[in-house]
Amino acid sequence: MKSGTKINICLVDDDEDYYVITKDLLNEISSFSFKITWIDTYEKAIADILKNKYDVILLDYMLGARNGLELLQELIDKGITTPIIMLTGQKDREIDLEAMNAGAADYLVKGAIDSVLLERSIRYSIEHFKIMAELRKSRDSLNATKHRLEIALKNINEELETAKLVQKSFLPQNLNNFSKIDVFAIYLPSGHIGGDMYDVLKLDENRFLFLVIDVCGHGVPAALITAMTKISFGRYITANSSPKDIFFNVNQELCKFMPDGRYVTGFITLLDLNTKELTYCRAGHPPAIYADMKKKKTSYLSLTGPLIGAFSDSSYEESKIKINNGDIIAFYTDGVIESINENNERYSTKIIEEIILNSEGLSSQTICSNIVKSLKSFTRNSNLTDDITLLVVKIL
Repeated sequence: MKSGTKINICLVDDDEDYYVITKDLLNEISSFSFKITWIDTYEKAIADILKNKYDVILLDYMLGARNGLELLQELIDKGITTPIIMLTGQKDREIDLEAMNAGAADYLVKGAIDSVLLERSIRYSIEHFKIMAELRKSRDSLNATKHRLEIALKNINEELETAKLVQKSFLPQNLNNFSKIDVFAIYLPSGHIGGDMYDVLKLDENRFLFLVIDVCGHGVPAALITAMTKISFGRYITANSSPKDIFFNVNQELCKFMPDGRYVTGFITLLDLNTKELTYCRAGHPPAIYADMKKKKTSYLSLTGPLIGAFSDSSYEESKIKINNGDIIAFYTDGVIESINENNERYSTKIIEEIILNSEGLSSQTICSNIVKSLKSFTRNSNLTDDITLLVVKIL
């Protein structure tokens, strides 16, 4: 407070003598000028304080049949935020504490008040009022911001839920309709939505195409690129297209729209049950695991291939292997093999190989479940840091 400031004070006291005493004390204070209004009853105080604006209210504890604590509470209940100093006639700690708990800015003991103490209390109460007003303003602003953020978060969650449903619709809805193969897939996004995708297509009675892709990054940006990639693959997968031609055409298209620093990895496999051949093409993706169940031997379908959407002049190669009934192929994204445990050890594909080789007579769903169980056991169910996709195909 600046020296010379005029302070408007209201004294509520039923004793006129104390009004005179208070006025004299205020006159002794040279740092400020004061205007004092004296009110001698509870009822007049309510009406006057609600109508007029004061800088400080001096409120006596004893007000005839009523007391100052009642008036203090009623004023606060009616929204008065003016600082109130409670005046007591004796050193009653219980009354003092009750006054402070009720909302008084300060309390003074009559008979022990001098001009210095009164000035300090008035100055303190006004400064305290200003600070509390700023805090209330900040609190209200924070509450308003919190409310807006809650609404925004609700809208975001609703939009993410919609995006999740849309992304889910891109995945095969039923993998139980194939009579010559047993297929099952598990998709675990690290967030609400992710950047992995898989597909299983029946080209004719004896030919099937399996696709697994992984978009660089996570969340909404990756999900949008996944959707774009899904549409592009749908455009170029035909009954007569080869895996390498599919990748070539999709890469040409995605390079026109792919943001800088983004890319897609993928693995395509064409299963021909007429020729008993598996034709595959790899684009920067982890190699699939092929298990010859008769020989109890596994191998990796590993073939060099560039990333999708990175370079428009990329070309792709494909390779073939012979397959037998009962053989199993496992496709996965790098979220599987990049999962780490508390010792910073990576999950090994050797574990997947072992699970597959010991899965004689088990369904693809059970094999998938066993792999995911081993992965969760290895990482001790820690939060996923990347999307995880696992697709298991068993030739019947």
